[in-house]
Amino acid sequence: MRHFRRTGRTAALRAGALAVGALAAVVGLSSCAGVLSAIEDRLPPPHEVKDGMLFSYYSPSARQVTLAGNFNNWGGTQGGGRYDPSIDPMSDPDGDGVWTIAVPLPPGRYQYKFVIDGGVRWEQDPNNPDKATEGGFENSLIVVSPGVRYAAEVVTGTGVTREATRVVEQPADAAAVPVTFELAAPDAREVSVAGTFNAWDPLANPLAKGEGGVFRATLDIRPGSHEYKFVVDGTWVEDPANPETVPDPYGGKNSVLTVK
Repeated sequence: MRHFRRTGRTAALRAGALAVGALAAVVGLSSCAGVLSAIEDRLPPPHEVKDGMLFSYYSPSARQVTLAGNFNNWGGTQGGGRYDPSIDPMSDPDGDGVWTIAVPLPPGRYQYKFVIDGGVRWEQDPNNPDKATEGGFENSLIVVSPGVRYAAEVVTGTGVTREATRVVEQPADAAAVPVTFELAAPDAREVSVAGTFNAWDPLANPLAKGEGGVFRATLDIRPGSHEYKFVVDGTWVEDPANPETVPDPYGGKNSVLTVK
């Protein structure tokens, strides 16, 4: 009988030890999850660094993450194009699951998402509360102020190009000609025109909204061939009334204006 009680007590002690071990394991896993959550929670929203606006995304299980937005033709997909994983790839050199990229965006409003593993998932930025909608989809929003100190790259059409901008040189003494740009966009808040004639600056030449939701602006343009796009609430679009186009660097098109 005494031997039976000792055996029962030993079994109880062993069961208790297993329970404590299991609890410790759960606590350990919870602690790890808490640490991972803390890493994700403390990532900052996009902010200015030396080389541009720094985007960060936490995804330890991802094999590849890219940045897509209306500044790079949504990774090549805008206008029916195909997703291109070589556009704005993010990096995780130390393998801690934090993917980053610095993009020298010019001043303006931009929508974006993170694209995981070749387009398996398109995710908003969990660390950025600012949102906007484009094409019926809610996206994360970043506003780049005119006071950024990095050297912004020239915007051509729908994206920040890493290639030389096509600019047609004009004679220095060529007389400028008034040209009126028009776009019917009754639901838009802001429309501007950007092209080779204003260094693709989306803030340089806003259009005024008139009757019927038609935006207009008259600019003095020197004779020659010029590429341009309208910027509608931060989204770059070609001129629907102009059939003359050339390809842009991201699978879309720039409208072409010939001034004589």
